[in-house]
Amino acid sequence: MAKPSVVTGFRLAAHLHRLVAAVWLAWVAIFVPALLIVQAATGPYRANRPAGGFGSGEDLLIFFEIMRPIAIPLAVALVFGCILLVAWCVEWHAGVVRWWLDPNTEAPRLAQILGHGLPVWWRFARLALLSLGLQVVGAASPWLPLLADVEHRFVLPLLIFGSVLTVVVTILVWAAAFRGSWLLGEPVRRSASAAWVRGLWAVLRQPLRTLLPFLVWALPGFVLLVLPLIYDGPAPALVLLAAWLLGAFCLVALFMSYAPPKPEPKPVVSPLDPPGTPYVTTRFPTLHDNR
Repeated sequence: MAKPSVVTGFRLAAHLHRLVAAVWLAWVAIFVPALLIVQAATGPYRANRPAGGFGSGEDLLIFFEIMRPIAIPLAVALVFGCILLVAWCVEWHAGVVRWWLDPNTEAPRLAQILGHGLPVWWRFARLALLSLGLQVVGAASPWLPLLADVEHRFVLPLLIFGSVLTVVVTILVWAAAFRGSWLLGEPVRRSASAAWVRGLWAVLRQPLRTLLPFLVWALPGFVLLVLPLIYDGPAPALVLLAAWLLGAFCLVALFMSYAPPKPEPKPVVSPLDPPGTPYVTTRFPTLHDNR
């Protein structure tokens, strides 16, 4: 069983710098147009806002009133973009797993990595859909008691319990998915649910080693990717793009932290030699080189 390592994740993410750039470009291509549309629609309001400013509630009302004419097309475009983003994430995860587990691959060429992922895309998509379903169920279940008539003194404890349980379920679900992805990449495995269960068992057997990459890579990566989307203050565009680039690096490093050791390439054996004889080439063709 592979042991998760933060150092391994950093080293492999730096080695896969082209993949990091591709993940960053996908994020930029989906969310930058939406941000530009929002800024163009709210530009006059921002320019004419009094120096004293309005209250936060009044700001939100004005913002929603400005965005109402384009809310539906923008929401549809964002939903479609998020679906493409999930499909892209499945593709590069599948490609990295198959590329890494192939003992005959060395240089991390982006086209080669993505080519490895295409034949098994649906296998990894099933694992992603299973994880998303478990995430929705696990995140919604703790809040169901609040739908009933609850006494006021129980509201705060239920809110704390629901928040903590949601975080725990999120980490368990996706840690099991990440570890199960490396098991699903093996040629003999086809079942996404079995790979997820085995990944969950690996998480329970190594909880501290599994949690450490989430603390080091997942939390900073989430903040770096989401903060430019909700930040409303002045900031240079290059700073926001750099934050997304660091966030993409954290995502790749998080996934590669769970990678097992790369298999050693198998020695090539000539069909003319007896079984067990290593195949050794010479400078000039010989009878053993004639296949």
